[in-house]
Amino acid sequence: MNHPHLTLVDGTSALSPGVQVEAELAKDRWDARRIPGFHYAPHTGNNYVNFLPIPELFRPVVKDYARCLLAAGRGAGSIDRAVSHLGHFFTFFLERYPGIQTFQPLCEQDIDAFIMRMKADAQSRGVQHLDRFVYYGISSLDGLLSYLERLQHPMKPLEPLSRITWPHHYPKNPFTKAKTFKHIPQTVLTQLETHLHHLTPTYIPVVILLRASGWRISDVLYLKLDTCLEQDNDHYWLMGDI
Repeated sequence: MNHPHLTLVDGTSALSPGVQVEAELAKDRWDARRIPGFHYAPHTGNNYVNFLPIPELFRPVVKDYARCLLAAGRGAGSIDRAVSHLGHFFTFFLERYPGIQTFQPLCEQDIDAFIMRMKADAQSRGVQHLDRFVYYGISSLDGLLSYLERLQHPMKPLEPLSRITWPHHYPKNPFTKAKTFKHIPQTVLTQLETHLHHLTPTYIPVVILLRASGWRISDVLYLKLDTCLEQDNDHYWLMGDI
């Protein structure tokens, strides 16, 4: 008697697409590749949303909030970052209110204390962009609390959100990059000037102009031989488009 060959398949692959998505969303670690329309950056390998840092009691409501963000078009990296910051908040919150099962007692003083905790944690971990770290922590919590308030969820705080998080809780200009200037070390410049004659003759005038003017190399290379100098009596000025 011939027996047909059996093929082992992934259990979820036999399900309908809608059921497959729901099965993935029920997990504690979402894989964006298994959720149609869930954007992620393939080159980073960050295609997961990890809910394990969230305490089990609060995990279902955070997942529901993450579903809301998914429906709004937020990417996997963005949602995972928000969930990660919420994990930091829950660690702080449960230390402050042991055994608590709702957000009911949450108040503005708790946010002040949470910010102090974030700054201390960031310093101990060597976080470079402190203001950005605090901004993401507060905005992630703000988003969850706003979601609960709109739903009138039983877990929501007793105080309205406008009395819990205030504008001053957000750092000013957290995404402004500090201006940094990269200077060539003087030792390197000295070597360049000492050995200038070893360069190809074509490049020697370019280097001299760079050293004398301080212009960018692109500005120097765009100089026109017949219009690059202006004269006033015995004085000359370099003229170009910057």
